[in-house]
Amino acid sequence: MNDETTMFGLASREDGAPAPVLCGVRADGRLDSLLFDLTLRQTYRNTSQRVLEVVYTFPLPSQAVLLGFASELNGRRQVGTVVAKRAAERQYEQALATGDAPVMLESLGGGLHTANIGNLKPGDELVLEVRYAQLLAFEQGRLRLAIPTTIAPRYGNAAAAGLQPQQVPQASLLAEYPLALSVTIASSLAGGTVECPTHRFTRQPVDRSLRLDLDAGAWLDRDVVIVVLTKEAAPSLLIQAADAVAKAAPVVLMAALQPPLTAPRERIALKLLVDCSGSMAGDSIASAKAAVHGVLNAMTEHDHLSVTRFGTTVRHLLVPTACSRATLRYLRPDVDALDANLGGTEMAKALQAVFGLTVPRACDGADVLLLTDGEIWQAPEMIDAARASGHRVFAIGVGASPTESVLRSLAEATGGACEFATPGEALEAAAARMLVRIRQQPWREARIDWGCEPVWLTALPRNVFGGDTAIAFAGFSGFAGLPAQAAAPIVRLLAVDAQGAQIAVALGAADAVSPNDTLPRIAAARRITTVDVVQAQQLAVDYQLLTSRTNCILVHERAAADKPTEQAELHRVASMLAAGWGATSTVMASAESMQAATPGVMNSVAYNYVSLSSPSVFRSVRSQAASRVDAMASNGMDDLDIPAFLRQQDDGVPPASLQDMVDAVFEHFNGGHGIQGLAAHCAALELHADARRALDQAVDLGFSLDEAWLLLADWANGRPGDRSESRVAAIAAVLQPHFDAFEAAAAAACAALFDQVLGAYCSDGWALLRTRRLGQALSRSMP
Repeated sequence: MNDETTMFGLASREDGAPAPVLCGVRADGRLDSLLFDLTLRQTYRNTSQRVLEVVYTFPLPSQAVLLGFASELNGRRQVGTVVAKRAAERQYEQALATGDAPVMLESLGGGLHTANIGNLKPGDELVLEVRYAQLLAFEQGRLRLAIPTTIAPRYGNAAAAGLQPQQVPQASLLAEYPLALSVTIASSLAGGTVECPTHRFTRQPVDRSLRLDLDAGAWLDRDVVIVVLTKEAAPSLLIQAADAVAKAAPVVLMAALQPPLTAPRERIALKLLVDCSGSMAGDSIASAKAAVHGVLNAMTEHDHLSVTRFGTTVRHLLVPTACSRATLRYLRPDVDALDANLGGTEMAKALQAVFGLTVPRACDGADVLLLTDGEIWQAPEMIDAARASGHRVFAIGVGASPTESVLRSLAEATGGACEFATPGEALEAAAARMLVRIRQQPWREARIDWGCEPVWLTALPRNVFGGDTAIAFAGFSGFAGLPAQAAAPIVRLLAVDAQGAQIAVALGAADAVSPNDTLPRIAAARRITTVDVVQAQQLAVDYQLLTSRTNCILVHERAAADKPTEQAELHRVASMLAAGWGATSTVMASAESMQAATPGVMNSVAYNYVSLSSPSVFRSVRSQAASRVDAMASNGMDDLDIPAFLRQQDDGVPPASLQDMVDAVFEHFNGGHGIQGLAAHCAALELHADARRALDQAVDLGFSLDEAWLLLADWANGRPGDRSESRVAAIAAVLQPHFDAFEAAAAAACAALFDQVLGAYCSDGWALLRTRRLGQALSRSMP
């Protein structure tokens, strides 16, 4: 039996539990101008012999607004309503106790939602239908739509973030849920270039629109991304809608205004912060490196730059320094050597360390550019500290399932901006767009002149950048005082220019009338964040909005003879592990293959489309025998099922990687010290139990602990990894002179010991296995 394969073969449930009941998801959407509307249908089927209470936490876009909620139980359809949270919970529990089949949908914030399905009997099939709308925005010339399908494991404490135990999302290496998706691109956008860097679609013209149908074989393991590039510059829009709920303001206007670029600043001071935590391993760190190279290519000799990498610890590769050619040339090998080997995602600590770096006064302040997957639970305190720092934080979210809500909130709170780029999108282009924002002075004191006095209005972003769309809403009792022929006022975006004068930077006249209640409901969702608790709950109920204070609820009533006689057993539906997360797989291939598959995608790091026909994580046929492990409990990732030897330490401190150990030994000798005192120098490292065991067994062979550390560092430095050859050679050159006292046979015996005890670990990180090794091990286990 292969230990490596056995430890990797895992299940997402306890032994004897029923098979996963989520059978798959069907979604149909329409993108018309800036409005995206999607209907999602999740199918659940109970194939066990037990009555189940099914709980599934799943993502929607963080800015999505729920428009409809219904379910079909064995073909019988029931439409849900939004009520106050406590009332919904009482109704759910009462229906559960009396044997009916309640269905409740909760919003957990940040785009996370939990579906609760009570008393699902053996043989029952239930289809849960959720309809939502989302406003998009043209950003630097393009429209990007992302449809999330899974929730990547996050660092931190989910309970401290407000989640109850049953709501905490689980991630499983074994879950497989198929996805069927169709998106119609309306005629207003269908004439542009439409790209999908994440999936293969078939394209079909339908009534002057373009219909995209996702190819068979897709799964709920990554965001679906669609990018639209229009042939002409995106215009400013003003759309009017009737609001049947608000008697005092029955007319709603939505202004989507796009100001021009401002003059670029002569110089910038940029603090580049790169996430090198374990979750970034594989595709995400490769994307981050591509983005960093894009930034370096765009820096000028007038700029100042610092580069910092972080995980559990923070390491400055470069303090703020003028961007001479020599400096940039010096940095590139360090960027190539970036790896995800620094443990957990301590983002708050990293931001504080970067905020403390001093830049020259001539740079007129500094901006932070953060490259990360954003996968953390606790963000509010971090965001408050960032706001107080006076820095603008710009963020590029990478990976197959980045945490949009955290990064968008951080950027908006500090006056920065946010972009996302999955593996397959051009990371250099994302970095270039972000630098366009950073270099320009944002339009100051931006506000909208609505043409007449609104009853209520929503605020603009803290900073308005040229080339991005600024969206705001206002409610009106009418348009008294306007000419009779005017259906609505002309709206102006006003801002202060560099000379201190207030000018109109964008105009919008009424382009269309929205025929339904979608815009008023989206406007109400934005207003909720600006009113008190009582008003917020009333708005949510009046407009049927799912919020932290309201739930969606419905009950399928059963006949007395059809009611279950046993108590329902809780069944938590695990999510598919996000594709490429933590280097469990890779979905990246050559840019040439992407360009061949979808012409027009430029400078992309692309997907290997062969991998899109099946789940992109490795699975073992021995999974039935494996038990659930609480792998990253102390890391806040309670429900990710991974091998025990990939866990962090029980005390919550991630163990030092093999490369960390090599670096510590190299630092000791490179400082001019001899072998005496080496173990003491390395004592500060938090060692995995297997690493301690390897060192102890080396001592049992007759070596001192100092010598054991030296031999371990030499062994680990010689293992395959992503470090540059020059780095490996430099370390070897420093270590080699200290081997003269060792007999060759004894050193070889120690190396064999390390192979036996630590051979499963890669050289660059304790918690990462090489995909190639996994593939070989799994192929050996196949019948």
